[in-house]
Amino acid sequence: MPVYRFQCTDCGPFEARYSMADVPDSASCTCGASARRGVSSPALGRGGSAMALLDSTRSTAETPAVVDRVPAGSRRGTPVSANPLHATLPRP
Repeated sequence: MPVYRFQCTDCGPFEARYSMADVPDSASCTCGASARRGVSSPALGRGGSAMALLDSTRSTAETPAVVDRVPAGSRRGTPVSANPLHATLPRP
């Protein structure tokens, strides 16, 4: 549901949610005065986990982390597939 911005002459701007089919040209403010609907920018990138992931991915692409040694820990071998069709694939 979109957020619409209204301008009250007494209180100033405020936002309200209406469906696109039911949006009025004016709304009543908390003070009781009538407020006209204004024009505002769309909320295209207001936070969220998807935007945070995109931002972190973009920052690591520009400045990747540099390591000075191989990370410690056990190295696991390549997992073996139990699918019999994989046995027919060509070997390197």
